[in-house]
Amino acid sequence: MSIFQLFSVFFALFMLYVVTIHKKKSRLSPLEVSFWFSIWIIFIIIAIFPNLLLGISNALNFTRVFDLLVVGGMMILTVIVIINYFQQKDNNIKLDRFVREDAIKRVKTESK
Repeated sequence: MSIFQLFSVFFALFMLYVVTIHKKKSRLSPLEVSFWFSIWIIFIIIAIFPNLLLGISNALNFTRVFDLLVVGGMMILTVIVIINYFQQKDNNIKLDRFVREDAIKRVKTESK
């Protein structure tokens, strides 16, 4: 096992611990907990046995499994960033609307 694999396994175990903490604080639903547990367990399996992805890597013409994982990770990260950006824009619009409505209510109650 290489140092990178060992580091990856420890990272995934730490993330499982983080998920467990949030589960105990009731910040995650059981469905979310099972999703994140599945993701991190799959991450550990792929870190320990990267050869499991050789077939997919060869079919997509990647020379190394690591290249496949980097490209896949960048694609997932891009989707997450875009979703986060749109959610932040929606929250800004809702906050602006709320602040305007609150300001109008305050002006109306102060003028009476």
